[in-house]
Amino acid sequence: MPNARNMARTIKQKGLPFDFQKQDGGSATDVFSLIEQMDKQLTEEQRYSVMQEQGCCKSDDITAPFRAFGHAHAGKPLAEKIALMDELKTGHKAPCHLNPDGTLAIYWGSGGEGDNQCVCRSIKRMPEKKPVSLTFCGCCAGHVRNTYQHALGVGLQLKKIVSSAVASDGREQCSFLFDVVEA
Repeated sequence: MPNARNMARTIKQKGLPFDFQKQDGGSATDVFSLIEQMDKQLTEEQRYSVMQEQGCCKSDDITAPFRAFGHAHAGKPLAEKIALMDELKTGHKAPCHLNPDGTLAIYWGSGGEGDNQCVCRSIKRMPEKKPVSLTFCGCCAGHVRNTYQHALGVGLQLKKIVSSAVASDGREQCSFLFDVVEA
C-alpha cells in the first residue's frame, strides 16, 4: 500500500498545487483520504507522476532478478530484451510487450478472465471490500516501473493506468501503459 507521507513528500517535491488536509500518513484511511484529495485536485498526469514514484518491494530481493537480467542483457536493443524476458525467473514478472507506437504495456494480476485478482498485499489484507480509485493502482505501476527499468535498462514514465482488477471488481486485469524514455 502506498504511504501517505511518501505521497505527500512526492507532491511537494514536484511542486504541485495541492491543499493538504490533515492526516498522519500511517493508516489505510490516510492513504485513501489523500488519494481522494488527489483525484479532486490534480490532473491525471499529475497523479500518475506522483504514484509512479510509489510502489512496494523496490530495493529488496524481489528486484535482484530484474537487476541481474538487466546486467546480463545490457547493450541489447529493447525489443530483444523484451523477447528474452521469459528467461527471467521470478514470481514477480508481469507480461509485457512493446507497442507499435513505442509505448510499453505491462499486465499485472492473477486469476483469469472475469475473475482477475489484485496482487497488492495491502488490498488482499483489507477486512472489507471498498471501491478503489485507479489512482491507488498507480502504486503497483510504481512497482513494475521500478523493476522493469532495472531489467530493460530504460526509463519508464507512467502514461496510463488502463485497467485494474480491484477497480473493476475482477472483470479486468491490471494494465499499465508506459512511455519509454532515456534512462
